[in-house]
Amino acid sequence: MPTKSQLNNTSNSLSFNKAALPISNALLKRLADVLNQHTEVVGDNYIVINFRDKSYNAENGGYHPVEISLSKDAHNRYTILYITDFSYCGGPYPELERDIDFDFGNSAAFTRYGGWTGIRSPAIVELYPLWEDNFVAYLDTDTYDQIEVRGH
Repeated sequence: MPTKSQLNNTSNSLSFNKAALPISNALLKRLADVLNQHTEVVGDNYIVINFRDKSYNAENGGYHPVEISLSKDAHNRYTILYITDFSYCGGPYPELERDIDFDFGNSAAFTRYGGWTGIRSPAIVELYPLWEDNFVAYLDTDTYDQIEVRGH
């Protein structure tokens, strides 16, 4: 469960609460950049960001879609509720399904082949920084050509 201690500010106006896994300042900066480009959600307390590579499909693969959910507390600090990585699976009619899910709000994590486990389990503590490094690299190379931000 996120604590109320403040992580380094990643922009002039946005800050994030500490999470159960070590979220890098690089990722927090990218999230702040996205939020700063979508000022229409500033007043919302719950925000979902979807990152998509429009060319990703079941036949040719590509970069998995990622969804990140945030909530804003009374002190205007953001908490990451979950990060979900989706991929096509199943046949003969593959469907987009959850592949990896870091569910910070419930202190749980899911991997397609491992099922649910505690977010602080050794496998997840090892997996998360690898996943995050790749995701930040994809953001840095503009891999995701569709970024949608919804507020509630």
